[in-house]
Amino acid sequence: MAQNHRERVFRSLEHSEPDRVPLDEPEGRFRSDTLMGLRDCLNVDNYDVILDYLGIDFRHLERGVSRDFRKKAKLLGVPFDGYYIQLGENIFEDEWGTRYEMTSDRLHWRYIHHPLVHIEDLEDYEFPDVNSPGRFYEAENIIKEKKGAYVIGAHLWGSLLEQALALRSYDRFFVDLFRNERFVNKLLDELLKYRIEEAKYFVDLGVDIVQFGDDIGMQTTMLISPNLWRRYFKPRMKELINSVKKYSGNNVWIFYHSDGYIEPVIDDLIEIGVQILNPIQPECMNPASIKKRWGNQLVLHGCISTQRTLPFGSREDVKKEVIMRVRECGERGGLILAPSHSPQPDVPVENIVTLYEAAKHFKGGCSPERLHRRNQSNYAVGCSK
Repeated sequence: MAQNHRERVFRSLEHSEPDRVPLDEPEGRFRSDTLMGLRDCLNVDNYDVILDYLGIDFRHLERGVSRDFRKKAKLLGVPFDGYYIQLGENIFEDEWGTRYEMTSDRLHWRYIHHPLVHIEDLEDYEFPDVNSPGRFYEAENIIKEKKGAYVIGAHLWGSLLEQALALRSYDRFFVDLFRNERFVNKLLDELLKYRIEEAKYFVDLGVDIVQFGDDIGMQTTMLISPNLWRRYFKPRMKELINSVKKYSGNNVWIFYHSDGYIEPVIDDLIEIGVQILNPIQPECMNPASIKKRWGNQLVLHGCISTQRTLPFGSREDVKKEVIMRVRECGERGGLILAPSHSPQPDVPVENIVTLYEAAKHFKGGCSPERLHRRNQSNYAVGCSK
C-alpha cells in the first residue's frame, strides 16, 4: 500500500521497511541554479510542484536574518542564496560581519574578512540577536503551509566549528585550539547558547527533525583530530542535543551533517544522541560499510555520489548507483536518499531527475529480494524539453 510522505519517512526512521525509499533534497535545499535547471527541464515554474514531481518527502526551514538587516541587505542568488550587504562589485557581508568575495566564475565565494580575527575580548563583539523580529518569518510561513503533509526539518548548519571559523578565521582559530583555550571556550560557549535558543524556537514551531552540522571531515581524514574534536566539540554538541531533546519532550529526531571522512567519531555521535547521519559521501566513506557497522543505530541520509556519478556518469550509471544504494543500505529502512552534496553547475540536470525517478520506481519495498524481482528497465527517465 502506498504511504504518504510522513508515513514513509517515519517508517524508515524507525527501521521498518517503507513502500519506497524516502527522498530528500541535498543539504536541505537545491542551489538556485540547480532549481532553475529543474524548472527548465521539467517545464514547471513552481518550487513545490518540482519537489513533488521528484518525490521529495521533506520540507526544510532555515534561520533567517533580522528585519533590520534585511532592510540593508539584498537577496542574492548563487553563490549565496541569501541576504547579504553588498560592499563592492564582488564583496558582500553577512549579518555576523563576515565578508566574502565572489569568485571570477560567479559560482562560488571565498572569505576575505573575519570580524574576530583581531579581537581578543568577546565583549568587543556584538552577536546577532537570535530573537530579532523577522528572523523566523519565512520559517513560520513554511511550517504553517506544510506541517502535516511533509516531514519538516530545521537547519542549524555551521552549528559550532564552521561559525567559529567564519568569525575568527581558519588560521587563528586552529592556532587558538592549542594556544588560546580560554578564547576558544568562550567563543564556543557563546555559539552554543545561540544554537540552543535557535533550536528551541524551531521546536516551538513544531519541526520533526532538528538538523545540526559542521564540516569536520575532509576527503580522506578529519579536519581536526578526533581527540581535539572530543575535547572541544563533543561535550558542547552533547549539551546542545540534550537541551533540544529535553525541551521537545524527546519528540524530535536529531540529524547531524558533516561532509567528508568522519568514521573515527561516528560512535561518539551516536553516544551523544545523533540519529540521522548525512551525507555519507561515497568517495569518503563506504555507505554499505557504514550501514553494516552502524545501521541499527543510525539512519543514513544522502549516499549518492556528487563527485563522480552525478557529474560524470550517464543516466544508466545514476540509475545503477541508486539501485545499489537501496540494495545495500535500504533493507528494513534506515535510509533516506539524496545527493551527498549540492549538485554543482557541471551536473547534468537530467542526471538529477534520473536519481529521483529511479528511486521512486521501487515502490514495492527496499529488500534485496523485492528489488531483484522487479524489472529495472520498464520505465523512462527524462526531461520534457
